Amino acid sequence: MDQQGEAAARPVPADGLRTAPPGVLPYYLAVEAAAVVLPFVVPSTAPTPQEWLYLAILLGSALVQTELSATAERMQRFLAGNPHVSVTSVWFFGATLATPPALAAVLAALIYGHLWLRTASVPGARLYRVTCSVATYVVTIFAARAVADLFGTGAGAPGVAATIAAGVTFFLVNTLLVMVGHKLHEPARPLLSFAGSVPENVLDAATLCLGATAAVLLAARPWLVPLLVLPLVLLRRGELGRRLELQSGRDPKTGLLTIAEWRTRAEAELSRAARAGGDCGILMLDLDHFKRVNDTHGHLAGDDVLRAVAEAVQGEVRIYDSVGRFGGEEFVVLLPGIGRVHSVAVAERIRDAVTELTVVAADGARIDGLSVSVGVAVHPDAGDGVDQVLGAADKAVYEAKNSGRDRVCVSR
Repeated sequence: MDQQGEAAARPVPADGLRTAPPGVLPYYLAVEAAAVVLPFVVPSTAPTPQEWLYLAILLGSALVQTELSATAERMQRFLAGNPHVSVTSVWFFGATLATPPALAAVLAALIYGHLWLRTASVPGARLYRVTCSVATYVVTIFAARAVADLFGTGAGAPGVAATIAAGVTFFLVNTLLVMVGHKLHEPARPLLSFAGSVPENVLDAATLCLGATAAVLLAARPWLVPLLVLPLVLLRRGELGRRLELQSGRDPKTGLLTIAEWRTRAEAELSRAARAGGDCGILMLDLDHFKRVNDTHGHLAGDDVLRAVAEAVQGEVRIYDSVGRFGGEEFVVLLPGIGRVHSVAVAERIRDAVTELTVVAADGARIDGLSVSVGVAVHPDAGDGVDQVLGAADKAVYEAKNSGRDRVCVSR
């Protein structure tokens, strides 16, 4: 995923790596150092004229595909808050199987150099992200080729076993490198939350299948490789459409679910719980003294605090729980299959996580001393419908506020 490629799509503070979390810069430098050293320490034969021709065909096809997808690519990178699937892995994986790894590494650098020229105007675009993305791909290419060679690539098209083994290695190594990079940027979030959804990973696997097809065509009918360009353009646009559809249900400020989308999911979960006779917890959270943050540090800093709190909440719930922004500084959490005791435990974890936050605003100001009041209500004890359970959680929030804030209260 890009996820094959984008080692850190999530924007870091305005002044870049200097204020990024500890470990980000050393990780970038380590990956880039590995990418520089590998071509010199891994034994490789000199490219043949035929392999240079393969490089030219792949590069030309990739450049055409990028130009036809330039608008979609810019929009994708503007929207990206998590890794996203990159169809460029088709060309990289094809080169991994059909050319020496050093030549495939050159291809990665050239394609990403062109991508940078076409997307540098996107807000938040940073050259260091591109260099780390290239380095991530170079390490991935050498790992995948090493595994393929264990099965014997030989002359001509690679064998089935070599192709499958290389594809699995390519997917796992690249995904792991990208997940670690994102985790260092956002340590509060669970590592697996950066692994991507099932549809994203299926699409990712599809790009590797097309990359294997490109390698086979290079060995048999090289001039047919450009026929892959138009399908990739359509894949890119389809992926953008899917992301835009998902984005429509997200709060633009925090990335959480909008209240409408959250309510839709809550209604479905409560109906399922009613049929199965199970529990479903709902939390309502209200950030304490948020007006004081806005008055002291400004509304932009307040937005930074909201984003940090949203990430802290997401870091304390399961990947299939639903977190939404109710409005202003209020958040809601849906906990399917969880009763009163465990809902309170989750609420306490969230409360503790918020109190430990230190938010560094864009102007360098450090904001701490944050707290949140949490109301807990559980279906079916608090009611049958979403409005009843949510209303009970809301009353519990007011009880927490009136009792001194920074505490969890349960609906009676």
